[in-house]
Amino acid sequence: MTDTFEKLRAMNVIWDYAGDYSIFPKNYYPMDENYKNIIEGFKFKNFRLDLFSSFFSYLKNDNPFFEEFKNISLLLLDDLAFRKLKERNLVIEDLRKSYANFILNKYRYKKETENVFEQIEKAYYEKVFGRTIKEGKIVRDFYKELFSINTYKSPEIIKDLDVLFKKYFLFERFEQYNELFDQMIEEEKPKNFDKEDLDDSEIEKNINDQFEIQSAEFNGYIYFEEKKKDTNKDIFIFEGDDKKNKREDNFIEDFYGKLSISKKRQELLERELAKGIHKGKKLYFTNGEYTDSPNARFNQKIRKKQSDKNKKYIEINLSINNRAINELKRTIENSLSNYEEDELYRKNYGLLDSINVWKAEILNDSKIFFSNNKDPKPKFQIDLLIDGSASQIKRQEVVADQAYIIASAMDKVNIPIRIMSFSTLRDYTVFNLYRDYKDKGKNDKIFNFFASGSNRDGLAFKTIHKLINENMDENVRKILIILSDGRPNDEKHNINNVNAKIKDQYIEKKAVDDTAKEIRKLKSDRISVLGVFTGEDEDIENAKLIYGTDFCRITKLENFSKVVSIYMKNIMTN
Repeated sequence: MTDTFEKLRAMNVIWDYAGDYSIFPKNYYPMDENYKNIIEGFKFKNFRLDLFSSFFSYLKNDNPFFEEFKNISLLLLDDLAFRKLKERNLVIEDLRKSYANFILNKYRYKKETENVFEQIEKAYYEKVFGRTIKEGKIVRDFYKELFSINTYKSPEIIKDLDVLFKKYFLFERFEQYNELFDQMIEEEKPKNFDKEDLDDSEIEKNINDQFEIQSAEFNGYIYFEEKKKDTNKDIFIFEGDDKKNKREDNFIEDFYGKLSISKKRQELLERELAKGIHKGKKLYFTNGEYTDSPNARFNQKIRKKQSDKNKKYIEINLSINNRAINELKRTIENSLSNYEEDELYRKNYGLLDSINVWKAEILNDSKIFFSNNKDPKPKFQIDLLIDGSASQIKRQEVVADQAYIIASAMDKVNIPIRIMSFSTLRDYTVFNLYRDYKDKGKNDKIFNFFASGSNRDGLAFKTIHKLINENMDENVRKILIILSDGRPNDEKHNINNVNAKIKDQYIEKKAVDDTAKEIRKLKSDRISVLGVFTGEDEDIENAKLIYGTDFCRITKLENFSKVVSIYMKNIMTN
């Protein structure tokens, strides 16, 4: 009874300030937080909440900062409501202070703010008591611009918020979204930003284009930084373009992990490989080990969440995986057995084999002799190179699972395998090493696979060519298996790269031709190459141009290990 009465009291306050008793708000607040009931009622009366709902839908898809964007927007509406109410309401300021104390209490027991909204919210309610904002300069700049918005026309507020978010965040939407957004502002009517209404090609383009590709990222990057001496706490800050160049190396290290080779070797490889179309580009190698910097700890925490998801997926599918591992193992063992029997005993010299002599004339097969001189047992070496760009974001667990199956099977048949992913972020093509040739049975690091960035395939393949050939043993059959979407693309188009020249873009025909050239060089160097293509119909021609006949398209990534099984059988029997 008491709860019902309290709810009715709160609803009456909202109805009174909304001037509309027909509405039924989803949220109401207890009477000791009555400030919020008054504010909610004002918002119902004075703002186009249907437009804001549409705006939030526009912000939501593929945006890890959606909740923060939404809450920051709602906090601005609260502030606009307060500004207007305080002109006539004599108690609103006291109610606001009471509510501010309630909000600030939760921060008194938190070691640090967890996200950007919490920084803004904490700073906002501290200001209620006239306290100085202690956050970093860019936070203060963002705060100042946010609360300088001074209009009560909902389309104008939404437009100003959109401009502000895109100024401080690397935040991009589908082209169709942007057109609908402009129509919404112009017509002052809500629009449907449902992702299902978009063309598949537009969705794929957006996934590849995001992030720089990382979905949404602060345009100055998100960094945990140590506060100055006044607080000794870690916070998020926004860093502007003026320091961008100084931060690149540290950003990549913090984002992907420590450099796993010497700096000297890195520079030597860059001088040798980053030429022509790749001039000025960087190479980075890591095995996913992080430093103890605040930025690195933050990124490591995110990677751990994805690693746990990958591990859980692999463990859930353990029985299926074991069958796949054993099937791949048997296929390779049988192929190896046939290969050895054929190569060790049937020769084109030695004692005549009367049973098979007919093959010489009918099949043009000269191996109709027995010989006791056995050739050296053939050796194989496999590199599995995985496209680790953002196009894989929605299937990270499956990619890790398939790589785990392949690695485990190769261990069982004693074939050395190295597994790496590649992706490009800013000017860095990054190789993540999950296991090396010598790491037999050490496959747990495959759990750490994660997708990010774009993909500069040509530079990646040129680099892996160099690494493979560091093994000079001529008796080793070198095999490169590539999992890719068949769409090399390292386009610079975000707001941090407004001066990027079209001629420098690594896209479309230029990117495809460069990638195909590197595949031809690999093959001419007697490295067997298989391109496993996971892309769309429109990219099949690209795959043919890049890999020639040595590619296979799979529509279900779960079939990857089966394709490898068939390929290995063909390699060993031909």
